[in-house]
Amino acid sequence: MNVSIFIDDAIKTIQRGTVDRKSPFKLPVLSSSIDNNIHQRIVVARRYNEHDHSLIIYTDHESKKYHQLKTNPSCSLLFWDPKKRLQVQLAGEASFLENKAEYWDKLNENQKKDYVINPFPGTEISSADGYSYDSAEYRFEVISIHFKTLDVLELSPNGHRRAKSILNKNEREDFWVSP
Repeated sequence: MNVSIFIDDAIKTIQRGTVDRKSPFKLPVLSSSIDNNIHQRIVVARRYNEHDHSLIIYTDHESKKYHQLKTNPSCSLLFWDPKKRLQVQLAGEASFLENKAEYWDKLNENQKKDYVINPFPGTEISSADGYSYDSAEYRFEVISIHFKTLDVLELSPNGHRRAKSILNKNEREDFWVSP
C-alpha cells in the first residue's frame, strides 16, 4: 500500500466522523496543557476543513478548555476505531473563529442550552442537578484545530502498519514508521 493513500484514508475517516453520528471518530479525545499539567476530555468533531487540514469543535467561553487553549494553543487529538483497530493521533494548534454565528445558527435549541449553563462549567454545585440553563451571557466559542502532524496506526493480525505525516501549509510529507 502507498503511504499517502494510507494517510488519506485516515483523514477521510476523520472527515466522516464529523458527519456520521455513529462513527467512533465523532468523539475524539482532546489534550491540552497549561502550567505543565495535561488535561484531556472528549469533544465532538463538528466539521473538517480539507483546504487547511483543520477540525472544528465548540466550547463554552468559561470552560477550562477555552482558557487552556487561549493560553497554550498547542494541543492533540486522539481518535480510535475499535472495529478497524485504527488509531490516529494528531498534534495541532488551536485558534478561535470570529464568525461564530454561522455555527450557532446550525445548532438546535437543546444544543444551544449547553452554552448558557449557570453557574459556569466546572463550578462546584450542591447537587448533581444544581445548575440551570438561564445564563444571560452568550458564551459559545468555535475552535479550529489546525493539523501539524498525524500519526496513523492500524493494528492487524497480518502485521501492523504505521505512518506519519507532517503538514506544512500546502505541503505534506508522509512516511512509514515502525509500529
